[in-house]
Amino acid sequence: MADTAERLVTLVEFLAFDGEGDARHQLIRGVITAMAPAREGHGEMVIALGSEIRRQLKPPCRVLSEAGVKPAHRDDTYWQADLVVTCGPRDRGRVYQTDPRLVVEVLSASTEATDRLLKLDDYRLIESVHDILLVATERARIEHWQRREGFWAVRDLGPGDVLEVRELGLEVALDPLYAELLEAEGEGGEAA
Repeated sequence: MADTAERLVTLVEFLAFDGEGDARHQLIRGVITAMAPAREGHGEMVIALGSEIRRQLKPPCRVLSEAGVKPAHRDDTYWQADLVVTCGPRDRGRVYQTDPRLVVEVLSASTEATDRLLKLDDYRLIESVHDILLVATERARIEHWQRREGFWAVRDLGPGDVLEVRELGLEVALDPLYAELLEAEGEGGEAA
C-alpha cells in the first residue's frame, strides 16, 4: 500500500495557522515545523546581543527579536530569526520583514543544521541583507557573513575580537558579550 504524500502548505495558509499551544513554528519548504524550546544560554545571548545592537543603532533602524523573515524567492518558507535589524518604516501589523539588513541566528544543537544549510542560503538571497551572524553559545564564536560588492565573505570571530557591522555602524566586543554566559558555564552550568 502506498503512503499518501504530505500536503505542502503555502505561506498564506501558514500565516492563517493558529498554532498548537504556545509552540513557535516556522514554514520550511511547505512543511509547518515546530521549534524546540530554547535553552537559557540561547535566550541570554539573544538579549545580550540584541541590547548591544539596540544601544548603537541610529533611527530609523531598529532591532527585532523573533522576527519573521520571508525569502523573496520563496512562497513556501517563513523563517523566525532570533534577531533582525531593519531600517524601513514601522508597521506594527507586519508579520514578516521585507527589508532586513542584518539577520542573527543564535545556534543550538537542534537548529544548527537548519540555520547553516537552509536559512543561511535563503538569507543570502534577500537583496536587502548585508550581514548575517551565526552566534555560538558554548564558546565565544561568531561567524560573520558580509555581502561585499557582489560576493559573500565570511569572518570567524573569537576571544579578543570585535564584531564590526559597518553597514549599520555597529561594534561589539566579544569578550564582554560572552563574559557572563561563559562564566556561568565554567561554574558547572549546563551547555546552552
